[in-house]
Amino acid sequence: MQKQAKNQLCGVEGHFVNKIEVQEYIDRVKLSNPQGVVLCVDTEENAREKVKTDGAFNVYFDIGEKVYVDFLGKGFDMGAITKGKENHESWIINWDDVLFVTPEKMNRYRDHLISDKDYLESAKRRLQHLLSIGYKPEYIKGKIPKVYKSMSLSIKEMLLNEIMIPIYCKKTSLQQNGLSSFGVQGMIIEGELCPIEINRRERFASKSVYDIQEGNER
Repeated sequence: MQKQAKNQLCGVEGHFVNKIEVQEYIDRVKLSNPQGVVLCVDTEENAREKVKTDGAFNVYFDIGEKVYVDFLGKGFDMGAITKGKENHESWIINWDDVLFVTPEKMNRYRDHLISDKDYLESAKRRLQHLLSIGYKPEYIKGKIPKVYKSMSLSIKEMLLNEIMIPIYCKKTSLQQNGLSSFGVQGMIIEGELCPIEINRRERFASKSVYDIQEGNER
């Protein structure tokens, strides 16, 4: 009798590569997981979601205890936030408060808001990173704001209604499946929430502090 496949939570990674790099990328995925699947999409020239974003988010659930929300502003992608390199704004919400939170009241739970000075340094690092991976100066010019604008009410509403509350309602199911923590990471593109990675533990293993990891490549 054929055994039924065991359901597993797998990471999903989005990555831009040149066509000549595709085989190398496939080899890397297969080395990590022989059953891994690579979906290749031939994007249009200059289709750069890494820049054309309204922000990036990382929502981490310490099941039954806390919900942590990290956010980066316009022009940033999720790589910097999920690897602990940048963080513009954070909230810590008690589990039992989730159903009482509204977009207008969410800032009551805000734990961190970057200063104008620190944000400017963050923006400079972002521009330097984009240049280092091949973006042309004329393409990224004006894409990264010089002053940080706090998360909008519309994005807060999306995170609450599309991620936080649905996962909150799955508490029992998650615990029955042996999960004490759960995370959703992604970006906001053209006004829509775009989750890209789900439950990749290495992305949110430590949430006790928000320290920038020194020596990490940005």
